[in-house]
Amino acid sequence: MHGVIVTGASRGLGAALAAALLESGGAVVGLARHASPETQTLAEAYPERFAFVEADLADTASLAGLCRDALALLAAHAPTALTLVNNAGVVTPIAPAGHYAVDDMVAAYAVNLLAPVALTDAFLRETEPQASANVGRGVTRRVLNVSSGAAVKPYPGWSVYGSSKAALDQFTRTVALEQAARPHGARLVSLYPGVIDTGMQATIRAADPADFPNRARFTALKADGALTPPENAARAIVAFLASADFGAEAVVDLRERKA
Repeated sequence: MHGVIVTGASRGLGAALAAALLESGGAVVGLARHASPETQTLAEAYPERFAFVEADLADTASLAGLCRDALALLAAHAPTALTLVNNAGVVTPIAPAGHYAVDDMVAAYAVNLLAPVALTDAFLRETEPQASANVGRGVTRRVLNVSSGAAVKPYPGWSVYGSSKAALDQFTRTVALEQAARPHGARLVSLYPGVIDTGMQATIRAADPADFPNRARFTALKADGALTPPENAARAIVAFLASADFGAEAVVDLRERKA
């Protein structure tokens, strides 16, 4: 069985990923600040294979323990594969440098960068075959970091968001090299999933054009029906997770990947 930890699992792409993974027969532990109608629905539909754990992903010091607890929940299913999906992210502050709300800036780097780094560190440590009592030998390990094209294309107003994703990409590249040099190392990918119709997009469309000059482009994507439904994106991501070429490249744009 495939055991998966998904952050930001209470709504949007995270909830859709949890649902798609459960539909494919996997076991999922969802992490998010609060439960939601989506997590309640999943818990009722898959009471034996879905667990929700409240987690403040901005509390970096707590994440190693949360990862350990999540892996212990998955161990009950004797998984043959384990995956960490670092999906949670925030787009605020949307503002030019010199106008950041400091609390938003700190939270953005904590959720977008420090949380994936801390959880990946804990996941790799806790799932080392020779070190973990909860992980059997021969278990394959994967880490998927949900990134953004903003990591490589600068958008005025997104300096915090884009830089946090760029740092996440470089972290993924480096750890992928480290793991490739180890026997039975994990495979890592930083993924650009495309523009998805989630609450984050609603936040972007509500931004002041003075803070985000590209707002009209994102408003048009919604009006033109050009946003990908979360369920469609989740199915494509789950298929990619199961593919033989996962990890062949450390940074992947899902829209450019051949089916």
